[in-house]
Amino acid sequence: MNSWSFVVRGLALALVFSSALLAAGCSRESAANVEVKQASAKVHVQTAVVVEQAVPKVLRLTGVLSSNERTDLAANASGRVLRTFVERGDHVVQGALLAQLDARSATLSRAEAEANVTSAAEQLKNVQADCQRYVSLLAKGAITQQEYDKQTTSCHTQAATEEAARVRSAEALQTVSDSSIRAPFSGVIAERFVHVGDYVHADTRVVTLLVDDPLRLELTVPEANIASVHTGLAVSFQTVAVPGRVFTATVKYLGGEIREATRDLVVEAVTENHDRALLPGMFVTAQLPVGEVTLPVVPAKAVVHASNDSVLAVVDGHIEERVVQLGPVAGDLVAIVDGVKKGEQVVVSPPAGAVDGAQVE
Repeated sequence: MNSWSFVVRGLALALVFSSALLAAGCSRESAANVEVKQASAKVHVQTAVVVEQAVPKVLRLTGVLSSNERTDLAANASGRVLRTFVERGDHVVQGALLAQLDARSATLSRAEAEANVTSAAEQLKNVQADCQRYVSLLAKGAITQQEYDKQTTSCHTQAATEEAARVRSAEALQTVSDSSIRAPFSGVIAERFVHVGDYVHADTRVVTLLVDDPLRLELTVPEANIASVHTGLAVSFQTVAVPGRVFTATVKYLGGEIREATRDLVVEAVTENHDRALLPGMFVTAQLPVGEVTLPVVPAKAVVHASNDSVLAVVDGHIEERVVQLGPVAGDLVAIVDGVKKGEQVVVSPPAGAVDGAQVE
């Protein structure tokens, strides 16, 4: 390789090295420009001043919803199931037919019992006519007192026989009626236990029937707070099954004693469930008001609900994210138990650029 080749190669390497330095310098300059632009960008936000006001002091409890009425309806008769008329989840009215048992034997027994009633009634009619004649004969002295007493006893015996026949007829009629299993009250079928062809006895469960509107909310109130609980008290509650919705209930039933093992009182509140959004058995978290307390409040639109509840406070022209502990809701305001103080400013309806550390206009 000659000297000219060495010169050319040296110039090429120098050119590559210079280009690399120039590119690196440009990159640093671009990054610096971005940082300058970001530092100089300001976010326009709407703020509200944190104020204090009296809000309900609430006791946070867990509870379970239950049906207002519930029964495991028994057959109350024996026989083979001929038909069923309901499925799980069906709503029925009081008296609705749920299942039909084979009533042929009961129908024959009823016919026999009615025939016996007719026969006993005719015999009683004839005996009573004889009794009337015996009264006249006794008055005339045509029969002895012993003969009269014997006929009177026969009349009483036949009357009892006729009454017994009527009772057996009523029992037979009830047996026929019980073969048609009907709803004792309006509600929803939670479970059906029998199928066509099953043979059931009087104590066999046919369906579980419950009332799902209204529902009962069972809560256990600690002994220290029972003085604040009374009938008519409004309770708010939520369930994970219906996220974002707050339900209300009214305390209606109070337990008669403090439970010794847990030192609490069982309280039941009643809630309407017209849209059937709630189901018996749901686990809920409830807020029971037990007085008032003064706390800082902010507009509900200032609270950011993410992994943690937070607000964006404005401090010295910059945004500062604060994780907060929420208290009760009072209209469009939310109480803050911890995280902000009276007199501070918070961002309302934070825009996209409102992040921790950003400058505000």
